[in-house]
Amino acid sequence: MSLGPFASILLCGGLAVGGCAALTYLLLRVEGGLLDRSFRVYSARLDTHCSFLLMRYRGARLARAQILSCVAALAMLALTRSPVFALLGLVAAVAPPWLLWKRHMARVAQLERQLDTWLLMLANALKATSSVGEAIASTVALVPKPFSEEIDLLVKELRLGAPLDRAIHALSRRVDSTVISGALTTIVVARQTGGDLSRTLERAAAALREAARLEGVLRTKTAEGRGQVLVLASVPFVLCVIIAWLDGSWFDPMLIHAIGRAILGACALVWAFATFWAHHIARADL
Repeated sequence: MSLGPFASILLCGGLAVGGCAALTYLLLRVEGGLLDRSFRVYSARLDTHCSFLLMRYRGARLARAQILSCVAALAMLALTRSPVFALLGLVAAVAPPWLLWKRHMARVAQLERQLDTWLLMLANALKATSSVGEAIASTVALVPKPFSEEIDLLVKELRLGAPLDRAIHALSRRVDSTVISGALTTIVVARQTGGDLSRTLERAAAALREAARLEGVLRTKTAEGRGQVLVLASVPFVLCVIIAWLDGSWFDPMLIHAIGRAILGACALVWAFATFWAHHIARADL
């Protein structure tokens, strides 16, 4: 029985994808190899993001799904020569870690915005009880998410028998934020030295609110500069579109000849460097 062209392509594609997947699996199963070590490091980095975001999936599972997707895209690219599969492979390789990193940074920024509110709640709770652990546990139901989720994990560690200082340090390592680590260190130091923790937390919350206000003022003042950078960076593309619309053969010498392509590449490199430099100048940190 003879197969049609479309069925033959599907059969070859399935065999190629299966063979590449089996070869990748066998290479990853080699203990101590370069691929195995690289896979473990990459899976651990993904697992850090997944555990911080409280996701059900683990890093190793996402890494295997990425590898299978990239292998399938490369196999289909070799069979069909279509650039669509190259684009799909690139997306499968880059998108998951980038999206996890963006969500991680967004969660950290949200936790930092809620920190002053939690410190004020904790200071008020300490006026009613002298136990720091009980005061922290009472703020779980009051502070909004995602800070309540992190505090809930801290309270669960305390209920499992972990010392308060160790649970606070674990929270600091998990969030990995300079602002939050400084506030948590203040709690530990004030608790160990016997200072007025309630008043210390109130002062820390007021300082955080003032820093947030100054950062908002600075962001407003530099918004005009960032807008100018965006406009200047988009001007070359707008001019190229207008010129190509007026005369479609205007850019032919640059696209056909090697010297023209070299000049075009040099211009793109200079544009990228100038845009990055201008963005770095316009972005002022508090």
